[in-house]
Amino acid sequence: MTTVLTHEPISTDLPDIRPTLAGAVSTTARLGLAVGAAVAGAGAATLAAPTAATALTAAVVGAGLVTSLAANWSTCGMSVAGVVAAPKQPGRKGASTPVRRLGWHALGSVTTGAVTGAALGALGSVTAANLSPLWLLFGWAVFALAYGLHEIGVVSMPAPMRRQQLPRHLRRTMSPWKVSLLFGAIIGPGFLIFIRSSAYYLLVLGVLAVGSPALGAAMFTVVSLGRCMPSVAAIAHTRRGGSMPGFLSVMCVVDRRVQAVTGAALVGLAAFAAISLI
Repeated sequence: MTTVLTHEPISTDLPDIRPTLAGAVSTTARLGLAVGAAVAGAGAATLAAPTAATALTAAVVGAGLVTSLAANWSTCGMSVAGVVAAPKQPGRKGASTPVRRLGWHALGSVTTGAVTGAALGALGSVTAANLSPLWLLFGWAVFALAYGLHEIGVVSMPAPMRRQQLPRHLRRTMSPWKVSLLFGAIIGPGFLIFIRSSAYYLLVLGVLAVGSPALGAAMFTVVSLGRCMPSVAAIAHTRRGGSMPGFLSVMCVVDRRVQAVTGAALVGLAAFAAISLI
């Protein structure tokens, strides 16, 4: 029997399809991760004894790496994985393959992401030029702690964003490789759709504070490449005989666990930045 879906395409993010944070990771585990990360961050700062400027750059790199992992598991990320990993439909023109579509997606994401990062760095070189690195690092540490606790469910922080899903109708009107490229271009800047992880805010704030176009471009490139992970995982899963519904179910559980690790990592970075001020 064939099941026919009659509902309209989903146009908004639906967090209810994921388990709750408390249901996926216990409070004890989340707090334990945060405390452990804080100790590790403080220890690293004590041993390295970096200057404020160096500590801020290191914190931005850390935020970029965390963002590249944590920003993947939104509905948008799963939508991209569905486009990239889907087998070629019989009779459809073109030589599109999942690996090629992955390449197009990465190209679109890196192109717009690198430009966005460079632009933020250039803006920061003007706006933060007359501010003390000590105060910039202090402010960044406060935000990192607050949003780290937000990610593990201890406090609630504002999450400004453009709550817009990727334009799924393009999947029916454009070639898969073009959709992959366009989806990548939309995702690359980070703020044109849902912002899945608070680490993104810390990355943007850090790039603005450091004021380096080169660092901004590099970090946003890392994030763009990191955000290809769901598609890579989907390709590997389907090639082993797995189904996309099964893959999506697993990712919903992974999402909350990644969120807990993200929160702990931000707390650790906050501790690193705070101890570097001493």
